Amino acid sequence: MKLRYRKSIEIYFVLYLAALIFLLPSPEEDNKKPEDKSSKIFQIPFTIQPEKTTLNCRLLLDSTGVKILSMDSVNTVIYFGDVENVDFEFTIEDPMLRQKLLLKDERDTTNPYFRFIDNIESQSALFFWSPPIFERANKTYNVIVTAYARLKDDGKHAVNDGELSNRIIKAQTKFSLNMIYINADLAMNNPTIQINPNGTINSINGQIPVFPGFQPSGEIEIRPEMGFINSVAYHKWKNIINIYGGTFSKDIIKYYVQAFNDKGDNGGTASVVNVENNRIVIGGLTPAYGRLKVIFTAISKYNKKEYSVDFSVVPIKMKEPIFDRAMYPDKTYTIDPQIPLLLGQEIKAMIREGNSIRVQSEQGNKFQFTPDISDTGKILTLESYIDGNLYGQKYQIKILNYPVPVIKDIQYIRNGEVNIKTLSFGFYNRKENISVLEVEGNAIVRELRGTIPESPDNITFVQIFRCTPRYQNQPFSFKVYAVDSRGKKSAVRNYEE
Repeated sequence: MKLRYRKSIEIYFVLYLAALIFLLPSPEEDNKKPEDKSSKIFQIPFTIQPEKTTLNCRLLLDSTGVKILSMDSVNTVIYFGDVENVDFEFTIEDPMLRQKLLLKDERDTTNPYFRFIDNIESQSALFFWSPPIFERANKTYNVIVTAYARLKDDGKHAVNDGELSNRIIKAQTKFSLNMIYINADLAMNNPTIQINPNGTINSINGQIPVFPGFQPSGEIEIRPEMGFINSVAYHKWKNIINIYGGTFSKDIIKYYVQAFNDKGDNGGTASVVNVENNRIVIGGLTPAYGRLKVIFTAISKYNKKEYSVDFSVVPIKMKEPIFDRAMYPDKTYTIDPQIPLLLGQEIKAMIREGNSIRVQSEQGNKFQFTPDISDTGKILTLESYIDGNLYGQKYQIKILNYPVPVIKDIQYIRNGEVNIKTLSFGFYNRKENISVLEVEGNAIVRELRGTIPESPDNITFVQIFRCTPRYQNQPFSFKVYAVDSRGKKSAVRNYEE
């Protein structure tokens, strides 16, 4: 009995020691802790965000085939953070068929329906899609966007972060693609659809109606049309919140908007502008700087559940237009308004004479203007507008008269031979305004066309004339002046050998 009792004590003692050993931390775990901490810090400064959370394609199926009624074909994914060498990957998922398509290279054009391109200048990537119309059914694709980047080593990070700057960091976001088929009879009777005289459908205005007798399940989904908005500081912006699985009038008991400016009181505002059946329009003023975060919350009538979505409004820096503040008649000038591309907004740039518009650009693009002779002495204005609001300021353009021609130099070559250099300015009847010489005295002139030097600018034209005595037995002396194509005369120059 004693031997058994002693053996039992020895066994329990060994088990006790083993338990103590398992409780002691291992060196490997100690080494992993700082690594985990570093990885948490490393994921903070890099985010990506899609411009739209949903891209819809509405189609019509009839006896002639499939017609695309309206479509959002492009989405922009922007990245934020002090990073470099950003690479994008797009994964397109088909939830019904449980299939995935991975796009890793913008040069990959093997798939006819999905592609993307990098836009380094705007820190973004553009995603393009076209509907696979061979699948004649309503369809939803999920697009998962993954971006990889390196943290810039600009000296702002701690010493220990030096190792982190060479590591890859990752950010993800997603959006969806919807193919929506509309019944032909319903489309023809829908007043929101514009029908061309030939019977084809031009476009759809408004939302797809919620049919009578539809019983909501209580589960709804709300999404903003744009995940972020670029707009000019202090200008108006707007976004649309769509509801799926219900309507705002029947299925939502309360909704509200919250606006948060990350740089204090920077002027950014947000509020509900209009409420429709299954969408709400939110608008406000763009902040002067920083970012405005807008949160929209809706409470379901059936399960009292709160549904929230958010998006950001970011101001665009205003740039000065590039143009000539002084112009001359009959010369064509290029004006660059330098207005940013703003989706869903009407952009105009124009040159005005009082209340009349002399020339206007399309969507604020570069345009050309050629003043007339009759504009000489006038002051025109360059103006830009976004949704009817003046963008920047009004700039004056003075239309100047061309100077009279000038005899720049009379150069001695040898006895009985000189060269006369003239300068003429501008255009006449859309042609170069060149000069001829009028001579009084013992001299004849001819133009040396093969030795004309290059013009110092695009409105000054240089000519060289050779002048010799008309009579060799008389003194070589004369008076000369230049006359341009407009009939303007230069000052008289005298020469005596």
